[in-house]
Amino acid sequence: MRTAADEKRVRDAVDGLLESARTTGVALAVTGAPGSGVSTVLHEAAVSARRRGFLVIGTTALAADADTPGAVARALRDRLLRALRPVTSATLITSATATELFRLLGDSPQPVLLSVDDARFLDGPSRQALAALARELPAARAALLIGGPAVDGVTELVLSPVDEAHADRRLRQAGVHDDALRRRIVRDAAGSPLALRELPLSWRDAGEPGDELLHRFPPLTERLGRSLAPGLADLPPGTATAVLLAAVQLGEQVADVLAPARALTGHAIGVETFGPAVERGLLRLVDGRIRFRSVLTRAAVQQHATAPALLAAHAVLARAATDPYRSAWHAAQGSVAPDEQVADPLEASAAEALRRREPVEALRRLELAARLSPAPADRARRLVRAANTAFELDRPELAEHLLDRADRLGLDEEQRALADTTRTRFTARPERGARSLGERCRLVSRLARAGFREAALEVLVGATEAAVWADPEPHAHRAVTDCLAELPDLDDDPRRLLVQAVVAPNTARARITALSGDGPGVPADADRLRLLGAAALTAGEPGLAGDLLARAARLLRADGRTGLLTQVQAQHAQAALIVGDWDVAQAANEEALALAEAGGQVLWSIRSRATRALLRAYRGDLTGSAEDIAAVERIAAGRRVGAVLAVLRLARSVALLESDDPGSAYQTLRPLFEAGSPSHHLSIQRRTLYHLAEAAVRAGRAEEARRLIADYGDGHGLPLSAAVNLAQARALLAEGPDAERHFEHALRITPRSWPWPRARVELAYGMWLRRTRRPSRARPLLREAGHAFEVLGATAWREITGRELRATGVDQGRPGGPLAEQLSAQELTIAQLAAAGLTNREIGERLLLSPRTVGWHLHRVFPKLNVTSRTQLAALLVTAA
Repeated sequence: MRTAADEKRVRDAVDGLLESARTTGVALAVTGAPGSGVSTVLHEAAVSARRRGFLVIGTTALAADADTPGAVARALRDRLLRALRPVTSATLITSATATELFRLLGDSPQPVLLSVDDARFLDGPSRQALAALARELPAARAALLIGGPAVDGVTELVLSPVDEAHADRRLRQAGVHDDALRRRIVRDAAGSPLALRELPLSWRDAGEPGDELLHRFPPLTERLGRSLAPGLADLPPGTATAVLLAAVQLGEQVADVLAPARALTGHAIGVETFGPAVERGLLRLVDGRIRFRSVLTRAAVQQHATAPALLAAHAVLARAATDPYRSAWHAAQGSVAPDEQVADPLEASAAEALRRREPVEALRRLELAARLSPAPADRARRLVRAANTAFELDRPELAEHLLDRADRLGLDEEQRALADTTRTRFTARPERGARSLGERCRLVSRLARAGFREAALEVLVGATEAAVWADPEPHAHRAVTDCLAELPDLDDDPRRLLVQAVVAPNTARARITALSGDGPGVPADADRLRLLGAAALTAGEPGLAGDLLARAARLLRADGRTGLLTQVQAQHAQAALIVGDWDVAQAANEEALALAEAGGQVLWSIRSRATRALLRAYRGDLTGSAEDIAAVERIAAGRRVGAVLAVLRLARSVALLESDDPGSAYQTLRPLFEAGSPSHHLSIQRRTLYHLAEAAVRAGRAEEARRLIADYGDGHGLPLSAAVNLAQARALLAEGPDAERHFEHALRITPRSWPWPRARVELAYGMWLRRTRRPSRARPLLREAGHAFEVLGATAWREITGRELRATGVDQGRPGGPLAEQLSAQELTIAQLAAAGLTNREIGERLLLSPRTVGWHLHRVFPKLNVTSRTQLAALLVTAA
C-alpha cells in the first residue's frame, strides 16, 4: 500500500529522471491500476520539466487509434516538429520511426520531455518505435515518460494503492470531517488517488449527513467514471446488457445474469459475451462468479446506463429471481411509482437482512419501502423503523432526518410512541423518573388493548431502560408489573425478561439463565444476547451478564452497529467492574466512552466516565478519578441522572477511604439513602452497602449505618449482587457472637467467580478472626484476599491485607507452608489437573466449572506458589509430593 514515503519515492524518481536528462537520456514507464494516479504523475512531471527549462511534448494514446498503425509515434513526431520548426510543414517529413524522432531530439536546443499517457492503447508500430527510441535515448538530452504498461527495455515504476491511514489523512485535509463518510470513501476508493480526490466532490451534494448509507453504490464524477470504466461506451450491445445486469444484481453469479440478459436482448447469451468487458479490464470471471475490478467500476457501469435501461434491468432480475429477498429488492428498484404490493415484501425483506446481519441493507430496504408506500401511515411506520436502525448504526443525523420525515406525515399513537422510544434510547433525553414511567405504562396498556402488542413491548422496554437513569419510585414498579400482566404470552421474549428483571429479579433470573445458551442450530443474535445480558445485569447476575454482553459486542462490532455497541460495552464494563474483571471492565469502558463521544450519546459518555472514575479510585489513581468526577459533574449539571451521580459519590467515597478519611467517606455516601437527593438511586445504593458499612465502622458510626440498612429486612427478593452487598455489610456491622454467623453467610453466598466481592469479604472476615485471636483461621482467608487484590490492582486493599497477614505472624518474604495451607481445596484440585496437562476447558468439564472460572483460579494459584507456567507448576507438585 502507498504511504507518504512511497509518494516521495515517486517524486524522487521523476526528479532523478529530469535531472539525468540534462546530460544523458533516460526512459521510465509509470504503471498502476486505473485511478492510481499515473496521469497525475505525468502531469506533475510536465509542470516540473517546464519549470526546469525543458521542452515538453506530450500525447495520449486513444482507444480509437489502437488499430491505426503508428498513430502515437506520428503524433509525437508532429508535435515535436511544430515546436522545433514552426514554419516548416509537417508534410515534409513522412516517417515516424525511432531514428527520425531521435534526430529531431538532437535538433532541440533545450532538453526534451516526451510524455505518452494511456499506453495500454498503444498501436503495435508505435510501441516498437518507442522501444527503439528508448535504446538510443542515452545519447540524447531527453526523457521519455510513459504512462501505462511498459514497452520493451523501459524501466517500470509501479504505483501501489494508497494505504488506509494515508487515505484518511488526505480526506481530512480535503475537508471530509464525517467519520463514517470518510470510512466509506476510504473503503470504496480502495487506494485509488483519483477516487480519493473525486469522491468527496460527488458525495458533497448527496443529501443529508448519513445519507451515504442509503446508497448501495457511490455517486461518481464524470472524470472518475471514465477513468475506472474505460471503453464502457464501446462495448457490443449484448455485452453492455450483460455487464449492466451483473453490476446491479445482488450477487456475483454468472448464471443469474445469462437468462435475464437473453430476456432483454432477445438473443442467446453465453459466458463468451463477457469477453470484450474482460479484455478492457472491467471485470473477471472466476469460478462462475463475476468479479468487477472494484466497487467503483460497478458504480460506473450503473451510472453510465440510461434510466430506462436500469429500470428494465431490475425488472427482469426481479422476475428471474427465485429468492424472495432478491426479488423484493429488484422489484422495488424497478418501480417508478408508490406501490404497496412492492413496498410490503420489501419491508418484510428488511427483517431478513437483520437476520443475515446486514443492518445497512435493512436500513436501505426500509427507507425505500417508505418511499414506495402509497399510504402515509405505512410510510411513517417504515421511516420510524429505518430511524431506529440508523441510530443503531450510529448515524443520529440520518435517524433524526428520517424521524422528521415521519413526523410530517402525522403519526398515530403507536407510531408516535415508537418514535419517541427510539429517540429516548439513543439521545440525551432520559425519562423523568417515576412519573414518566407511569405515563408510559398507561400508554403500554392502551397499545396492548388495541392489539399493538409488539409496539407495547418495545415502548415498555424503552421506558424501563430510560427510567433507570432517574430511579423510579416503587409505585412505578407496580405499574410496570401491571403492564407485564397484559403481555402474558411473551414470557420467553428477552425484552419482557429485561423488564421483569427490574421488578422481580429473582423470578426473571432462572429464565434468563435457561435462555442464555445458544443451543444447536440457534444462530448468533446480537439483539437477543444484549437484551439477555442487560436483563442478567439488572437481575443481579453480573458474571453471566458479562459473558452475554461480550458476545453481543463482538457481533455488533462486526456488523457496524456502533450506536448500540456503545450501550452494550458500557453495561459490559459495569458487569465486569462489579465482579472484579477489571482489565475487561477498563477495555470495554474505554471503547464505550470513545464511541459515545464520537456518536454524541451524551448520557452514555458521562456514564462511562463515571465508571472510569470508580475503577481508577479502586486502583489507587485518585488524581485521575478526581478529574473524571469533575468532568462528569460539569456535563451532568441539570440532568436527571441519579444513577451517574450516585456512582460519582461512590468513587469519591472510595478515594476518601483510601486517603484514610472514613468520616468523609461515610458522609459522601449518605445522600444515596436520602429520598429527594439528586444522587438517590436504589440500584446503585445497593452496590454501596459494603462501602457504607466499611466507612461507618472505621469512622465509629456503625449504629447509624445499621439503621440505614434496616429497611432492607432479610434481603428477600433482592438481586444476587445486592444480596451479596447486604450480607457483607451486615457482617461488617454485626457485633458479638452474631458476627461469625453473618460472615459465614456472606462468604457462602458470594460466588467464587466474583473475585472483587469475594476478596472483600475474605479480608473482612480474616480481620475479624484475627482480632478474636484465631490467626490460624484468618491466614487462609487473608492469603486468598491478598492474592486477589494483587491481581486486581486494588493497591489500598492489598496493603491492608498485608498488614493483617503480618499481624497473624506470617512473614510474606518467605514461601508459604505446605500446599494444602496455601491453596483452597478447589484450587489444589485445579492445580493438580493443570499440572497433569489438562486444558482449562477439560478441567472445567471435569469439575463442572466454566473455562473462565478455571482460568481465574489458576491466575490466583500461580503467584501463591511463585510459579509462572504449567511446567513449573508440575515440577513443584512433584517436589511437594
